[in-house]
Amino acid sequence: MLVCGVDIGTTNLKVSIVDETGVSKWTRAVPTPRASASTGAGVDAIQLLGAIEDLIIEGWTTVGEGTPLSAIATTGVGEDGVFVDQALIPLDYAIPWYDRRAAGEAAEIRESAAATTCAGIEMEHTRTGAKWLWLRRHRPAMFVQRSTWIALTDYPSVAWTGRPFISETLASRTGCYDVGRRDWIEALLEFCGAPELPEVLRAGDVVGSMRDGRLTQSGAVTMRTLVVAGGHDHPVAAAMIQRIDPTARVDSIGTANVIYGESATFPLDRFDRYLAFMVPVQAKTGVACLGVFEFSSTIQRLQGQDVDIRAVLALPKIPGEPSFFASSTDLSTAADARSVLEVAGITARRMFDHMRFAGVRDADIYATGGWSRSRSLLELRASIFGRSVHVLSEQEPAVVGAALLAAEGLGELVDFSTGVTTQTVDPDPRWVTFYEEKYQALFGASHSQADKD
Repeated sequence: MLVCGVDIGTTNLKVSIVDETGVSKWTRAVPTPRASASTGAGVDAIQLLGAIEDLIIEGWTTVGEGTPLSAIATTGVGEDGVFVDQALIPLDYAIPWYDRRAAGEAAEIRESAAATTCAGIEMEHTRTGAKWLWLRRHRPAMFVQRSTWIALTDYPSVAWTGRPFISETLASRTGCYDVGRRDWIEALLEFCGAPELPEVLRAGDVVGSMRDGRLTQSGAVTMRTLVVAGGHDHPVAAAMIQRIDPTARVDSIGTANVIYGESATFPLDRFDRYLAFMVPVQAKTGVACLGVFEFSSTIQRLQGQDVDIRAVLALPKIPGEPSFFASSTDLSTAADARSVLEVAGITARRMFDHMRFAGVRDADIYATGGWSRSRSLLELRASIFGRSVHVLSEQEPAVVGAALLAAEGLGELVDFSTGVTTQTVDPDPRWVTFYEEKYQALFGASHSQADKD
């Protein structure tokens, strides 16, 4: 059995081909194709689909040995989407999630009577709901052509099968989906001027079989190859790690640093300034807790000072003595590498604390993402957290997690525990004492309801 995962990221596009042991036989990343920045546009979904199919054919040609792929699933960016016509042809580019043109609309939605904590996330310019309101006002023609909204991450699966749908974890990133009740919030849809929306499918649901096209003609797939729903990349990656440890909390250190955990008890009665709440991939009840901050800006700050951060992280130990800063605003403009990395670690610990306030179990922490390859960075994080950090040998959990969802669509529960190993990075005892004393002195009294709000 060979299954395929696709990860449509903001920066990179990845494809992985995974065998019956759950181990990747082939993975490759290329830059996500984007239109010229001068146009203000984002991704051309047709161009994106072509790039994905190029990678799938390349990978299958390399490792397939004539055996067609049994199933494919996609994961990726949470908020981007496109209008498609009745033939499922995109009518425009996807506006990227970070585009700020809908900031005014987001503020209107937040202040409206339709706003509710049941959505799990406050409306911001990044949310799909704010983009809908902006498009309704500035591109109304998109709404009168019997068009349907398709999430960019789902678009390849829609094109391959001819079945419009939205993955549930992507629905929960629109800001218009009741995370607890698992249904659309009609008042918010109306206020946002939402377009026609397709049916919602859970991760692992079968979308359909592959239609005849470029992939079938290449031999990489057949018309019996299943296409399976995936969803938002962060919960899909976490779900892969939770196959090893079902209660795992995740510290994903990449372009964005994402902290992830799941709560069975949080009542969605408030917003949290450190966290967003969304639908988890595997749990039938409860919510996923997501904390996000831009780790890339941390790295860029150091690069602006001509600091070779890769050389620092390649050292066996982060140089220097411990220091403590409550936030990045406390750093001097000439802060050294250690101080900048410490602030990022302290922010991550604050997010884990707020997860505990939301009912997430104080379970083991697993690090993943490109920067988790640095053992010295993980030692620093473990020292700030006051506990050991685990790291998997598989460093691409989102794209491999999508492939494992594809296998689930086939009815195959893959046990990859023999193919993926786990290492443990312990904290420096001396650093732990310093960070714990400083942390408790500054934040120890903040476990109050006031801090949670």
